[in-house]
Amino acid sequence: MSQSDFPEIVIYPTRSKTLANIFGSLMFAVAAVFFILTPDLAARLIGVAAFVAFGASAAYATYRLISNTPVIVLNGDGIFDNASPFAVGWIAWAEIDRIEPRRNYLTRLIGIRPHDRDTVFARVPPYRRWMVRALAVMSHAPVNIPAALLGRRLDEIQRMIERYHKQFGGVA
Repeated sequence: MSQSDFPEIVIYPTRSKTLANIFGSLMFAVAAVFFILTPDLAARLIGVAAFVAFGASAAYATYRLISNTPVIVLNGDGIFDNASPFAVGWIAWAEIDRIEPRRNYLTRLIGIRPHDRDTVFARVPPYRRWMVRALAVMSHAPVNIPAALLGRRLDEIQRMIERYHKQFGGVA
């Protein structure tokens, strides 16, 4: 196959999924306020944690809606992961060992296992690196692409990633 059979593919977030993510996150953040207002200390702590988590989720989804930057870019050189706050950025095809579908609780993901995870983590900005490492431990894959904001079906994107990796994975 020629290079022209593998054009650069740019995938943007879908507005409907992003708006649904914002709405859902805000609803859970509002519900968390009711926990915060209760006299029970445990409920208040849960409320604060939920408010922070869902507030951050709403803020990130709002940023994605406004910025409209790509979530994934595929080309002959590699894949650019920008699909979540835990995204690792650029990964060359030769760095990827395995691509596999994953499920983390209720979230469907594409898990990407690099040959050397520390090399990939070293490229992540230090202020996010600890979050990326923590997620890698919980999800058992250092790179995770969630379906939440993708403008295409997750299985379709996984097939594209696998096709490009099969073609270009051995290139250093």
